[in-house]
Amino acid sequence: MNWKEMLDRAVSSKRSLLCVGLDTDMARFGEDADQLDINRSIIRATADLAVAYKPNMAFYEAEGYRGMKVLEETIKVIRDEAPNTLIILDAKKGDIGNTSRAYARSAFEVIGADSITVNAYMGRDAVEPFSEYQDKLIFVLCRTSNKGASEVQDLIFGDERLYNIMARNIRTWDQHGNLGAVVGATYPEELGRVREILGPSTPILIPGVGTQGGDLKKVLTNGTNEEGTGVLINVSRGIMFAFLKDEYQGLSMGEAARRETLKLHGMIRAELTQDGRW
Repeated sequence: MNWKEMLDRAVSSKRSLLCVGLDTDMARFGEDADQLDINRSIIRATADLAVAYKPNMAFYEAEGYRGMKVLEETIKVIRDEAPNTLIILDAKKGDIGNTSRAYARSAFEVIGADSITVNAYMGRDAVEPFSEYQDKLIFVLCRTSNKGASEVQDLIFGDERLYNIMARNIRTWDQHGNLGAVVGATYPEELGRVREILGPSTPILIPGVGTQGGDLKKVLTNGTNEEGTGVLINVSRGIMFAFLKDEYQGLSMGEAARRETLKLHGMIRAELTQDGRW
């Protein structure tokens, strides 16, 4: 099953657009915490609500060999507990052609992800080795959610900002119909402009709802297509660390994660139902 079939089935069956980020930063947990156990509890709590999971590779690389084994085992847990759910490797790779080719092989043939985030600052030849895996989905950084993004991505060339130029590049480079974009929820107006450039069918991965303060309603208004799809709304820390919120005090990590995910899931469905698209 390719990425599109997997994603379409998950969105249709779960009536969801949620991607759960597995940013398992062990510096924020106690010494006795186990990275794989944490991931397993989050996955089991959200398997019927999430259409994608996004392990952030940095937090596994930071744990050395053990962390990379945890990443491998986490993917197995997702396959077992949440079958046909898209796995996005948040790696932001991108280099000269032969190096990108090695990164792509690592992500798709060794690690076994369905999708990856890519930094296209080095141009088309940094992206092509990933997109040549035609059954995989490649999310290219376009307008990111961090505060410093404007220092580069808002630079004007001619009469267009750089992030708009990148969106046009994504559309031009998309020879196999498997390129998407990453646009932060903290910039909903820019999200709308990127959607206009990309057209209705290109998937957009949207981090920044929750801890970073992105407005869910604006994201859905500006990012989705006429069917109320076309986006994956990623929430990482807001779900993984929900157990630290006052309203969830006394609950286990898994139960708090589930309640927070249910709340977000309900908000998405309510917004899209209210405007008649779901």
